[in-house]
Amino acid sequence: MAPSGFRRGRVAVGRLLGGLLGLWLVLWTGAGLRVEPAAAQEAPSPLPRIEAAETMFEQALRAFRQEEYGIAARRFEEAYTQFGFHRKTTAAMLMAGKALYRSGQYEAAIRVLDDLMRTYPTSRYVDEARRVAGYARQYLEGRGAVAQPLQLGIALPLTEDDVALSQAMFNGIRLAVEEYNEAPDTRRPIRMVFRDTGNDPARARAAVQELAEANVDVVIGPLFSEEARAAAAAAERARVPLVVPLDASNGVAEGRDYVFQANPTLTMRGRLMARFAVRNLRLRDFAVVAEFGNAASERMAEGFQDEVLREGAALHYFKLLPSAADWYRLPEEVGPDTLANVEALYLPIAGARATTYVGAALSGLARMGVSLRVLGNSAWHDLPMAQQASAFSTTYANIFEVNPDNPAVRAFLQRFRALTGEAPAEQNQRLVYTGYDVARYLTHHLAAVPRSLPDALRAAEPYEGLALRLDFREGPVNQGVFFHRYRLGQIDRLR
Repeated sequence: MAPSGFRRGRVAVGRLLGGLLGLWLVLWTGAGLRVEPAAAQEAPSPLPRIEAAETMFEQALRAFRQEEYGIAARRFEEAYTQFGFHRKTTAAMLMAGKALYRSGQYEAAIRVLDDLMRTYPTSRYVDEARRVAGYARQYLEGRGAVAQPLQLGIALPLTEDDVALSQAMFNGIRLAVEEYNEAPDTRRPIRMVFRDTGNDPARARAAVQELAEANVDVVIGPLFSEEARAAAAAAERARVPLVVPLDASNGVAEGRDYVFQANPTLTMRGRLMARFAVRNLRLRDFAVVAEFGNAASERMAEGFQDEVLREGAALHYFKLLPSAADWYRLPEEVGPDTLANVEALYLPIAGARATTYVGAALSGLARMGVSLRVLGNSAWHDLPMAQQASAFSTTYANIFEVNPDNPAVRAFLQRFRALTGEAPAEQNQRLVYTGYDVARYLTHHLAAVPRSLPDALRAAEPYEGLALRLDFREGPVNQGVFFHRYRLGQIDRLR
């Protein structure tokens, strides 16, 4: 199922496949200077022969000879780390260093080769290890043909119903990567590596596994809930950072070290609204009215309730309306006496007719004659009934906002038109801007600390992009949102 607010489109699949995969082929090939030492071979040895290690070594050697260096490096590493010391240990370390060098992973190659020389100084492979490590250092010191590339994995679906959505997000990612690579102070270019998830959990899992074996530094994707869950599990097992750009389901990133969600979960959105109301608006007495059977409304209400209690404030009333039609019957369902001691009422309204139900709720509150502050979610943004919302100082948390007067936004749109020949389609704007903001955020941190990216994201100051805020300081689910208030028929940004 497509995310709420997005209309699926159909374009020529073959054209996009050719464009994306053609770009992948160009970006994935050509890694600079080639070293051609023969594959390491062991002489007869009294060391133990472990059949599983022998098999792993031969598989890795086969991948190396087929120039599948990312797979080869991972297999060689498994051969020398998983079986104790055996007769292929030093050969596997040397070949892992060579494979890493061939794939452009110069720092990693140096670490492995230095470890070989330090741990096994009498090995027959020390001289060759020193030579390859020397080549790698030349590149890092700027004397080689190319700088060590960083690798950004992209895992999106190319099925017919999803290809327009993936193209929109890919265009945003591509513009961020090109902007980074073209900057005069860029020392390490970024290479994009694409895999098709097929909007299928099994294919999404396989896509992440393939990207991990290709030694990508981080993966962006997938789009949808089921494939995101499968991809998250695969990324955690492979210890490759994964940033899920769109899915807001619970249970994707929670409890994981390598998975992050750029789109706050519905529960998190409720929590953040409650936290802001208590800490910033100094409110203490709350009520919640949500819609039974509407998963989004229920999840936000639950998150709000939990956070109010965690903050030590009071929740005087919690009501689930039997149906969406009951937003028109708010006075009958709730009543003014119920809200007599309430400072703020949280109304998480969601769904295709959310704006209509927001209007109904505001009219009902006006008929009740209550004096309180209304709190809401993204559905309350840019309402046609701004004066009604202003009467209750309506304040809401919003996860996506583009300011067309921002010079950076205007510059981005100019570059987007140069790339595609047109402005982003209205139904795909969020995908385009999300792809750009997430990729731009990651390029900054990748360039600084590619080998400890999860720690870097957890320590990073909040990032404000063209349309998103990103903040992972308190967990793997993004807590960066905007807070707005209606006042005198206008919308003010509070934070």
